[in-house]
Amino acid sequence: MIRSLIAILICVCSLSGHAQQDEPAAYAVNEEFNLWNKNKGDMAYVFADVAYIRDNPGLYGKVIDSLQVGAPVIIRSEGYNTMMIKDFYAPWHKIEYLVGSSKKEGFIWLGLLAFNINKDNEGNIWLYGFNKYTNRSNDESTVNLCEVKLLDKNTNLIAKTSYLVTMGGQTYTDAKVFGNMGLEGIRAIHRVGFHGEACGISTEYYYIGWTGSDFVRLPGKSSVSDAGVFYYNEKLLFPSEHNLDPTLIIKDIEEGEVIDIDAEELEYKIKKKRTKYLWNGQVASEIIEMK
Repeated sequence: MIRSLIAILICVCSLSGHAQQDEPAAYAVNEEFNLWNKNKGDMAYVFADVAYIRDNPGLYGKVIDSLQVGAPVIIRSEGYNTMMIKDFYAPWHKIEYLVGSSKKEGFIWLGLLAFNINKDNEGNIWLYGFNKYTNRSNDESTVNLCEVKLLDKNTNLIAKTSYLVTMGGQTYTDAKVFGNMGLEGIRAIHRVGFHGEACGISTEYYYIGWTGSDFVRLPGKSSVSDAGVFYYNEKLLFPSEHNLDPTLIIKDIEEGEVIDIDAEELEYKIKKKRTKYLWNGQVASEIIEMK
């Protein structure tokens, strides 16, 4: 009988030890860079269709609440316990939010929050964030699925779309909503930028148009430079900017390379190119000009 009780106690202690190993002993503060760049006191918005709030910063935490897409929250802590979910890493933050008129607190995984929020001229809300990584075969760059969600004034989902973006060292992201920029049939244009601040790291801009019922992919633009030795820059001009044919989107490309790196005053060998896109009210197609 005594031997049986001892065996049971050993088993219980063993299981207890394993359970404790599954949970962090303390909140591990995350000091690594991430594209959200959220600090204490910042306002943020739920990006996931439904985001679960937990009583501790990890999947081991008990679900205590849930928030819908577009719900505002206030960041109340630094990042804790970085974790891979949906195939990318992000920390957990303590947040404050409202349920009715009552303030509540809990923990949310940062990947469930939007990078940024914008409003268009009609008062609609634009959110964007990463859905998942789709390729980890290259250590220097990853292909990500960036998702854009359009909500009405009451945060009801109107529509959503997604596109692939290649990340390779970009350090921050921003977004802006324009009017139709002279494009017939477009009610708003959403632009997302992923910015490279170091030499050789490109800045990439992605554009999508909203017709009122559908999203339309539009040409993007890119720029990069390397220690003053080389630069590449694309400038995108919409009809309201170039004041030419209202069916044209123009991309001006300039590329420069230093002729003599040892010269006192650097001179560049410059190449220029113009690419045109024809807008037919539904799609922008590159115009191939015969030489």
